[in-house]
Amino acid sequence: MSDKIKHFSGVSFAKVNAGTYALTGLDSDIFYPEMAKLAGDWERDPIVLGDVKIIPFGFDNNLPVQIRDLLEKNNLGPGILQRKTGLQYGQGPYLYQLKLENNEITKEWTEDAEIQAWLDTWDYRRFVRESLIEYNHMSGFFVKYILEKGRRLGQHPVVKRMVCLHNTDCRLEYPGKFKSLEDVVNIVMADFEANQPRDAYKYPRYDLTNPGKHGVSIDYHSLRSFAHRMYSVPSFLGTIPWVKRANDLPDIIAYLTENMIAAAYHVHEPAEYWEEKRNILIQMNPEADEAFIAVQLGKLRDELTETIAKVLSGKKNTGKFFESIDFTDPESGERCEWKIEPIEMNIDKFVDAQTKISRLADSSTTSGFGLNPALSNIIIDGKGDSGSQMIYALKIFYAADTQIAEDIVFEPINRALQLNFPNKKLAMGLYRQAVNKENNVSAGNRMTNNI
Repeated sequence: MSDKIKHFSGVSFAKVNAGTYALTGLDSDIFYPEMAKLAGDWERDPIVLGDVKIIPFGFDNNLPVQIRDLLEKNNLGPGILQRKTGLQYGQGPYLYQLKLENNEITKEWTEDAEIQAWLDTWDYRRFVRESLIEYNHMSGFFVKYILEKGRRLGQHPVVKRMVCLHNTDCRLEYPGKFKSLEDVVNIVMADFEANQPRDAYKYPRYDLTNPGKHGVSIDYHSLRSFAHRMYSVPSFLGTIPWVKRANDLPDIIAYLTENMIAAAYHVHEPAEYWEEKRNILIQMNPEADEAFIAVQLGKLRDELTETIAKVLSGKKNTGKFFESIDFTDPESGERCEWKIEPIEMNIDKFVDAQTKISRLADSSTTSGFGLNPALSNIIIDGKGDSGSQMIYALKIFYAADTQIAEDIVFEPINRALQLNFPNKKLAMGLYRQAVNKENNVSAGNRMTNNI
């Protein structure tokens, strides 16, 4: 009977009385059904929480937590996403106005003392960083809008500050069947990691048509995901099985080291030997029941196994031998004998195969996070990318993969700028210095001379 079975994606280890066995090639969805459920239409039916109905965020209403726990065990994902955030952030948020020249639209970076005075009253740079982090992980984020109290006296509404909330703590209130994100009117905050969330707080959603309607409100800013009506899902959702496989390799090697390397011999025991022992026990204990005989027979097996193990293990046992008596079964005429055979472990082949799978998993993981390996600081087989490869990858990244994220992340701030300073046609975005090859930069301005 199996004492313990450990599953690591497609590899299963069965630890039994006789040793430890590894089985490979199994479908990971059998052992990790939750991985298969991460995708799908889990928004259809609401969850009742107290007196409100919410739209579940994931099949168990904890997709952000699952993504967090998965990435924290991965050796690539957190670093790639942090690098991606750093590349997007550049030199940070600055004001700009659009300018059209020679049939091209450019950003003209500028300063404004009045707007900057408002920005300095709250930590807007931290807000941008946190919004980028939430967006890069979940393709969406929740923002709390806090307005000045003057709105109560009939004054023009002014956004005092904004707070980027955690995806783990926010859910959309259920608006009804066949509705979309635009129909959501409230957002619920609670400790959704708890088995039974309590103290749920319901906030009105920020009303774009009437910004001064609520003193405190929350809105959800996201990139629409195909066939999802409400929440956005991470762009790397499809790579999660590969991430899981990459996460499991260290556990596989550790378990292999602890349990399989000791299985160096295969001991063949003739069934007739133990049948003879059983008959002797019955003769010695004629009144004993079957349970007693089984227990005594088990003790004999344990004693013999311990004896064989002592003989076969340890460097001090060189020269020792194991003695047994062969005999012929009178009924079948077959020779019954004990045999001890060395096992060809092939552990190196097993580890090599798992390592190759891990490399494939790392490659798939990197692609899923949407950052070129040249920018991800990934070194494969001791080889890194050249400077030219990194520069071209960076230019393509800036040209094609930053504007959508910037539009969504700065949507709250630019809303506030329009509300607080309606006469100023300024917006905020991320300023990033242009990167050129070193041979295109004058000698005095090269990186090596400015470190």
